[in-house]
Amino acid sequence: MNRYMVEVTISGVDPNQFETLAAKEQEVVAELTQTGFIEQIYVQNDLAGAYLIVKERDESYVREQFNRFPLSPYMTLKLVQLQTQS
Repeated sequence: MNRYMVEVTISGVDPNQFETLAAKEQEVVAELTQTGFIEQIYVQNDLAGAYLIVKERDESYVREQFNRFPLSPYMTLKLVQLQTQS
């Protein structure tokens, strides 16, 4: 199983829709955290983006899971595959 750091940048979302979409987003985050896909989340102070550590077999599956997020049309993703240093 591979680990990825996913840098998420959010832009272009209507401020009037952000809270509604963010609430729905939390439901997806909770589900993906419970299944073990999401290991850690770090949110920027200005809420314009986040860094997530996820665990999955390949990059295409990671991108597929992020497409489930209600804010996905406003997201730019940058994935970095990580390796453990002993």
